[in-house]
Amino acid sequence: ITDDATLQRIVSNLSTNDLIALDTETTGLDPHHDTLVGFSFACNVSEGYYVPLKHSYLGVGKQVGDLAAKTALKQLITCKLIGHNMKFDLHFITRYLACESVHVHADTIILAWLLDSQSALGLDKLAASLLNHDMIAFKQTVKKGETFASVALDDACRYAAEDAVITLRLYHKLLQLLQEREATEILNVASQLEYPFIETLLAMERSGIKLDTAYMQTFKQEASASLADLTQAIYKQAGSEFNINSTKQLGVVLFETLGLKAIKKTKTGYSTDEKVLSAIVDEHAIVPLLLQYRSLHKLYSTYIEPLLKLAQRDERSRIYTSFVQTGTATGRLSSKNPNLQNIPTRTKLGVKIREAFVADTGKVLIGIDYSQIELRLLAHFSQDPVLVEAFKHNKDIHRQTAVALFGEADADAKRSVAKTVNFGLLYGMGQKKLSETLKISTKEAKEIIARYFETFPTVKSYFATIVETAKEQGYVETLLQRRRYFDYAKATPMLKAAYDRESVNTVFQGSAADLIKLAMNKIHHSIQTEHLPAAMLLQIHDELIFEVDAAEAEVLALHFQEIMEHIYALRVPLKVSLNTGRTWGELK
Repeated sequence: ITDDATLQRIVSNLSTNDLIALDTETTGLDPHHDTLVGFSFACNVSEGYYVPLKHSYLGVGKQVGDLAAKTALKQLITCKLIGHNMKFDLHFITRYLACESVHVHADTIILAWLLDSQSALGLDKLAASLLNHDMIAFKQTVKKGETFASVALDDACRYAAEDAVITLRLYHKLLQLLQEREATEILNVASQLEYPFIETLLAMERSGIKLDTAYMQTFKQEASASLADLTQAIYKQAGSEFNINSTKQLGVVLFETLGLKAIKKTKTGYSTDEKVLSAIVDEHAIVPLLLQYRSLHKLYSTYIEPLLKLAQRDERSRIYTSFVQTGTATGRLSSKNPNLQNIPTRTKLGVKIREAFVADTGKVLIGIDYSQIELRLLAHFSQDPVLVEAFKHNKDIHRQTAVALFGEADADAKRSVAKTVNFGLLYGMGQKKLSETLKISTKEAKEIIARYFETFPTVKSYFATIVETAKEQGYVETLLQRRRYFDYAKATPMLKAAYDRESVNTVFQGSAADLIKLAMNKIHHSIQTEHLPAAMLLQIHDELIFEVDAAEAEVLALHFQEIMEHIYALRVPLKVSLNTGRTWGELK
């Protein structure tokens, strides 16, 4: 559609009950710096329309004007909107229309993920596997080094309109599959939890988090100088210069030149991974230097340099991550470009990176963390009397486990061991993994696990029930009835053992994800409707980070705490811990 009047005529026939698949074409994948080139929509499964707005090649034909496009989009978003990975499109649409949010009727990427969290979720992959349709490839449409703005209008229309039509077809196909599987309650999870969550994440991604660029610049210089010193110290120990980042060269230096004992070989030479280096750390002075160099180099190249670059290209020095709603099989969120969920917390240098994330002037950061949420869910599901009692009376669950496993006299000293056991068993940790983690013999690990199950008798039988259910039904369900499917029938013995572990893990990790998403949706709704001077910035698994007006910090923190602790009635209370600070590093 290149004509304003034609667009208006087509759109004016639509009503709020019509299902419309919508897709955007943009200059790139960065929703904060790239722009809208055009949009496509489909009202039925056989025809789609493309509306070009900003194609910019020499001799480009007539395109739709901004006023007509905005009027049409405003009309389209009142319909039942369907998209594939809708959060991406909404970034561009809300910015173009200067509106806060848009209601999503359905997102096919989320439906496909709820139906099978292990499958490839790209529109082209799903079209091939579920609809037996080969889509026009992006690479065929957009030449290398160019953007969608330089694609000829006819080619753009073929590509973009197909996206919209296939999304609509895919939606109907997924509904059919849900019915065949008798899994229509998954639609409740989608409409009540996951679709509203798109809008919650959209707001978070739009907020971003501020980086103190001056602080990070200084840190970068310090890290650079330390790396240079370490490099010289390593050369001195090695007796020659070599490329420290080349595992091949490093292997030769360690195991030939210096004659250290090689533990593991790979196809290309000697293994020099962290496990190998840790095992020979006392053999030669070069090894601790290498371990230091590696951890600092990783920090420098993964965080310090890229984060500083990202903050410097934004006028407010903010960094915008992208949360992936469909990135894990358990339901947890992941984050990318950059990943802010895996900044190391336990090292001094990791904490220094968190210190670089700051609140804006006049604001503070609040961190609210669910404490032991998965163990509380274990108490809720298993109804183990000892666990339920401990949480109801606010006892220290790790210390109580330590008393049961090692006796009162050793309880305090062994609390961290008990903590490892408590969480490890939830993740399906067996005696071998436990012995490695705690650096004890497998015999000791086996005894500890046996004592644990004697202490919490209901837990063992509950774990067994989960595995049995997974085998019988082919899936397990989380607290809010999200399913994860396991194909035991086609699995090898090794895969079956993995399924046993993953089925248990999914119930707890997946239910924890359900609860935190529920809380985030409620908090987002509260911030929007009550116009609170607050923004939810990040979710780091069981923790939420907010930026709020300093003057209101105390009241807002208690308000959010109240929502999080009362989001769902379990058999045991939900508890959070609360921290306030000027930097992210201060929140622990």
